[in-house]
Amino acid sequence: MTRDVYQLYLDERVKIKQLLRSSCSKVCLTTDTWTSLQRGNYLCITAHFIDNDWKLNKKILNFCSISSHKGKSIGMAIEKCLLNWGIDKLFTVTVDNASSNDVAIGYLRKKFNPRRGLVQHGKYLHMRCMAHIVNFIVVEGLKEMNKSVERVRGAVRYVRQSPARLQKFKECVVVENIECKKMLCLDVCTRWNSTYLMLDTAQNFERAFERFEEQDTNFRVELERGEGWHSVDDWANVRNLRDFLEHFYEVTLRISGTSYVTSNNFFDELFEIDILLRDAQLNSNVDFNVMAIKMKEKYDKYWGDIDKMNLLIFVACVLDPRQKLKYLEFAHSEMSSFEKACEMMQKLKESLYELFDEYKPPLHNTCSQTSVPTHVSLDKPQQKMKRRMQALYKKHELEIGGEDKTSELDKYLAEANEDFVEDFDILLWWKVNSPRFPILSKMARDVLVIPISTVASESAFNTRGPLVCTQDWIRKSSSQEDIKKIEEQIQELDMIENGIFKKWIQMENMKDLHFSYVLISRLM
Repeated sequence: MTRDVYQLYLDERVKIKQLLRSSCSKVCLTTDTWTSLQRGNYLCITAHFIDNDWKLNKKILNFCSISSHKGKSIGMAIEKCLLNWGIDKLFTVTVDNASSNDVAIGYLRKKFNPRRGLVQHGKYLHMRCMAHIVNFIVVEGLKEMNKSVERVRGAVRYVRQSPARLQKFKECVVVENIECKKMLCLDVCTRWNSTYLMLDTAQNFERAFERFEEQDTNFRVELERGEGWHSVDDWANVRNLRDFLEHFYEVTLRISGTSYVTSNNFFDELFEIDILLRDAQLNSNVDFNVMAIKMKEKYDKYWGDIDKMNLLIFVACVLDPRQKLKYLEFAHSEMSSFEKACEMMQKLKESLYELFDEYKPPLHNTCSQTSVPTHVSLDKPQQKMKRRMQALYKKHELEIGGEDKTSELDKYLAEANEDFVEDFDILLWWKVNSPRFPILSKMARDVLVIPISTVASESAFNTRGPLVCTQDWIRKSSSQEDIKKIEEQIQELDMIENGIFKKWIQMENMKDLHFSYVLISRLM
């Protein structure tokens, strides 16, 4: 059995290598690190690319142990992985905001620049995970609404502490005729999305909590010893917060999918968050107002200055035929002052044309494709001479700049935008139109594949089994429904691991290391 599984891994690896070798596009990476309960450090590296048939591919290249979470160790592990796979065309690396990743990206620039494996000397190599920035923004806001959240969390925790209490609570739900398929779930405080899921469920059971209080005399007493009893105002705050967080939760799901491209949607998601925070600042609720102000400050820290952002995410929007420059100009004018919007658009246009120029074939390569034959056969001499004259004219036009290849980009931008429709297939559009835009389509293949979230690598840490890579290779990429399931699994695993870790600490104190190891091994 073991031999068969390993052979499957080898066979699939060969197929992926051949696919990568045959693909004309550059490769984008997502990577993330993790520390196990045994204090082992692990790194997951995932490649994203669009193949020659314009199909999106996501493949885990390596799931390996690393010596530490230091930037140089991460950079060296990524470099080694890419060399083993024969990958020399690296476009972007999407990572979270840990400072060690800044060092890792710097290491990769230093190593890949001499090999000419980066675009514009690695200027756009570092892509920050949008989901992590959304996390920072939401966590900042939750600090201001923490009292109401803590009180509801206390109520949920009390009910879930024993099977008898939970059963009694379910009976209260039936009596109150509450129709809800979900049951109470306790959040992991470090994960705001699990807090949203807890509030989303708990707010359905306010009446059940009231009836539960009548049947359990210790319920209110114990809660008042902690964060306090949940009032009507607390439930109102929780419902408002739940509705507010839902937008961020849905944004996170959309940007975390791996079965479709996400980079072209970045600006739309950014625009939605900006509008949400502005509207929340006008809320009559003082707590909500303060929360929105704090969140907007965090938003501006990461997304308020275009110089701090990777401009490829805006280029990706331009390469969406529904958006282009026209849409971005309008949206920027709605989000910023006229002067700031003009400044941002000018920088974007400069970057767009600089990137396009890099994809244009060198002049001598273009000329060689229409090179003039040194010998003309006597067979059909007039036809040969006609072709010779056309080739000479083509060369002449290129030399004097009469045929400007940037016009391909200008032509694309000048055409009318496509309609905004939900089922628009952007990769199919570029596949169909690549003959009209041969250079621009190559650029689009590289830019559109950029992942704006590291979830493709993060989710690998939830996989149990020795061959993480093989499981990924034979599995389809994640849809939004898959991401929801992953979020729920992460929540459950975090709670289990927290419980295991507490038991491990107790056993450590008892100096019973052997028994501790056996227990953890069985539960993992």
